[in-house]
Amino acid sequence: MDEEAPSNPIVAAAMRIRARRDLGALIDSSGAESAQQFEDAPQALAAFGDELAAGIKRLNAILGKAGVKYIRLERPLRLRLRFADRRVRLDLDEVHQLVRVAGEGLEGEYQFDPSATRPSLINLSKISTEAGYGERLTAAGLLKIIAQDAELPRPEHLDRPGPLSF
Repeated sequence: MDEEAPSNPIVAAAMRIRARRDLGALIDSSGAESAQQFEDAPQALAAFGDELAAGIKRLNAILGKAGVKYIRLERPLRLRLRFADRRVRLDLDEVHQLVRVAGEGLEGEYQFDPSATRPSLINLSKISTEAGYGERLTAAGLLKIIAQDAELPRPEHLDRPGPLSF
């Protein structure tokens, strides 16, 4: 979309909305939900990181070289996500069984939801009157946040002459 952007702003906006919807569907298609219960925060964060890695692999298959970078550091377990100028950091606090999240407006201390079928985090830093109180943060939700402004590469078939070339 770099060389030939649509001249009509409505068409350009529709293309961006469609690309976001396609990326969101791709991120959500992570497979079947597991009924596994996690004993502690390190085990749950490791599973959360595995889901992130799987989602990033699918996302990067479309985005190419400019995709999301995933970094996993051990002892203590820490996860890092990078996409363009966006950064998200997840640090495990084993003593308190919490995960500290920083970046993209997600700052706060999170606890894993023990009743969830997938590893999901609940922000303990929000009070009950704030918007988003009690909402779960899943790996797919985190990827949607970090890749919300991603643009799909231009399809190859648009760069060559069409069937009616003379």
